[in-house]
Amino acid sequence: MKKLTLSLLCAVCACHLVAQDQSIESEIKRLEQMEVQAVLKKDTVTLLKLWDKDYVVNAPDNKINFAGKTTLDRPVLQRSRTSFTRDVEQVIVRGNIVFSMGSETVVPTEDKTNTQNTVKRRYTNIWMKKDGSWRLVARHANVICP
Repeated sequence: MKKLTLSLLCAVCACHLVAQDQSIESEIKRLEQMEVQAVLKKDTVTLLKLWDKDYVVNAPDNKINFAGKTTLDRPVLQRSRTSFTRDVEQVIVRGNIVFSMGSETVVPTEDKTNTQNTVKRRYTNIWMKKDGSWRLVARHANVICP
């Protein structure tokens, strides 16, 4: 009887943890798409809510953008895009840290230096729960070679 009770208790706990992870995964996927739209619209108000104050990016242009820059100084806001899509392929929950990985497709706005080439890249975003909200704390993205 004790083994049955213990087994049932473990099963209930496991189901609860899986449900929590699925809820967090859904929330992170929603935030990922919110960030994509904010970047497209250059919506700094939304980005300030999503990005941690110490947000660090290992960018596809081989530069690391360290914490300390204001949101308005971020290179991502200096570039215009015709479109930007993100396909979240995997979300891994580890307590108050979440890893989101997948692919992105960016079509820059045509200008003198770029003739509207489509850029495909892989990314990893790291989210952390701080003060009750998920914040993007770090990111790595790299261009996929043709």
